[in-house]
Amino acid sequence: MLIALAVTVAIAVLGGYYLVGCNSDVLFMAQSKSYFTTNPVFLRECMQLPGGFISWVASYLVQYFYHPAWGAGIMIAIWVASMWLSKLAFKVKGAWMAVLAIPVVCLLVSMIDMGYWIYYIKQTGYWFYGTVGYFFVMAMMVLHSSLKRKKIDRIITTTLVALTYSFAGWYTLLTLAYIAVMAIADNLQKPAQPEENLYEEPKRNPLLGKMVIVLFPLVLIGVVPLFSYQFYSAIRLEDAWTTGFPNFINDKMVSYTPEIPFMVLAAIPLIFPFLPKEKDLKGKMVWVVYLVTIALMVASYIWVDKNNFQNYNYHAELRMYRATEEQEWDKVLDEMGNIPGNASRQMVLMKNIALMNKGEMGTRMFKYNNMGEPPTNGFDTLAVHMVQTAAPLIYYYHGKTNFTVRWCIENSVEFGYNFDNLKMLARCALIGGEMDAAKKYLDILSTSTFYKDWAQDLMPITEKPELIKKHHEFDTVRELRDHMGTVLDGDNGLCEMYLLNYFSNTMNKDDKLLQELTLNYAMVQKDIQLFWPRFFLYAQLHQGEEMPTHYQEAAYLYGNLEPQNVNISNMPFDAKVKERYQGFQQLSQSLLQTGMQPKEVGEAMKSTYGDTFYWFYFFCRDVHSY
Repeated sequence: MLIALAVTVAIAVLGGYYLVGCNSDVLFMAQSKSYFTTNPVFLRECMQLPGGFISWVASYLVQYFYHPAWGAGIMIAIWVASMWLSKLAFKVKGAWMAVLAIPVVCLLVSMIDMGYWIYYIKQTGYWFYGTVGYFFVMAMMVLHSSLKRKKIDRIITTTLVALTYSFAGWYTLLTLAYIAVMAIADNLQKPAQPEENLYEEPKRNPLLGKMVIVLFPLVLIGVVPLFSYQFYSAIRLEDAWTTGFPNFINDKMVSYTPEIPFMVLAAIPLIFPFLPKEKDLKGKMVWVVYLVTIALMVASYIWVDKNNFQNYNYHAELRMYRATEEQEWDKVLDEMGNIPGNASRQMVLMKNIALMNKGEMGTRMFKYNNMGEPPTNGFDTLAVHMVQTAAPLIYYYHGKTNFTVRWCIENSVEFGYNFDNLKMLARCALIGGEMDAAKKYLDILSTSTFYKDWAQDLMPITEKPELIKKHHEFDTVRELRDHMGTVLDGDNGLCEMYLLNYFSNTMNKDDKLLQELTLNYAMVQKDIQLFWPRFFLYAQLHQGEEMPTHYQEAAYLYGNLEPQNVNISNMPFDAKVKERYQGFQQLSQSLLQTGMQPKEVGEAMKSTYGDTFYWFYFFCRDVHSY
């Protein structure tokens, strides 16, 4: 019993550390990209597939990742309960608890190795689905184990398990497989002698009865999905036996690596009935148990740690996304400032949104790493597209609410509705004056556990649209949208490229915010001809104000590069802007004369001049947009 308790504590600690300590941001995003409503329609939709009830329960529990520690605590409690249920079901002694813990370790790995599949997984309630499913299996095994005294009892309980296929799908078939293996183990461990049975003639052939007990669940595995398939129009016949088993598929690839934990989870309990009993644990065998326990726990830790997806940009993106959605601009900038290497383009865009809302684009835009690199996944070549990760949010804060709606709907059709998309759709409907649509989305969110207060706070706007002016979180978006219109053209699935081309080629003199945004995108475009009209318009709209440093840097650089186009000799540039330009040119030329390549020169100068537009213009190259 001491070993069992020690292993239980170790698993709980391991789960708590990797779920809450290392992946709180992942858990929060998981619930944001999930969906649950108390509306009976949702339950009916879940039940359109075998295992739908597990999906429904799992979807409800995923909500608690809104507070990662709460959700993780519920999950770990179910894991611990499942371990002890398996001990009871298979009558395994506590000395083998490390073996019983392996399926739980598999569930932990399946939670922390997802990477960017968090945006692409289509299984309803994925994050709790395996946990609830495994708990169901072990609960059914306890029921079967406690009632299997007579052959007829075994047949009855096995039949009852088979009838749960509509509710548990794949996990029902898994339970039937374990029942068959348990019967085999019982037959191997018991002497071959007639079994007294009150329901049968006393002199029946015992071998025949044993074969029936073994073969009956195996026959049900083949027959039940085949029969049930007749009542489901949403699945193919070949999928009837695996409905509920996670598939990692997107439009360009199928990945089997993240399925490995679920394969191991399904296979390991097959050995539970064959574990040595307590009477066999004597002498040297006791030390074998200790060594096996230690080895399994060490191996579990290594496996979990190796599969813990800890790409820095991935986690920083999740934290920045949440801070952007909640308009905590300082948190966005703090995350951007702490990045040890190159940021992803998604992070660069969210950084720019934060600076725009703080009114600091012209003074801090190039003080951060703007290089940009593609997302890095841990175990496969999943192609990540920004339109399926953060584009709806990015479009929203650029005032492009129609693009937000478009991608929210497209992603919802492909991957299912989620709380994040519903919130974005509700915001856009409120801003656009589509109050019926807004009310629909807010009504749905009002049935959730943690977003109902948010929805109910905005609901009065649907009756009195003028109240939106009191919600200042909409101010910037409304301002940009009102001065751009609502044309929905094409972005070809490239959010950043669309924004870059649209805003750098836009002129607007009626709104300072939009005009400054066009100036910034012209600078990012590095197009001198686009820059000058927007620079002069900015100066005109901000007469009497201090010209931001980055705008001075761009004007001074372009004026020196093409003096024949614009005469900058009379412009009142800050002395520091001129001094840094001269220092930048002298250092870059001296380094090039030593034989260094331009890329090497850029790296050498980054620590001194990496916060200037000069460095950005010459050395920020090979930007990877997606």
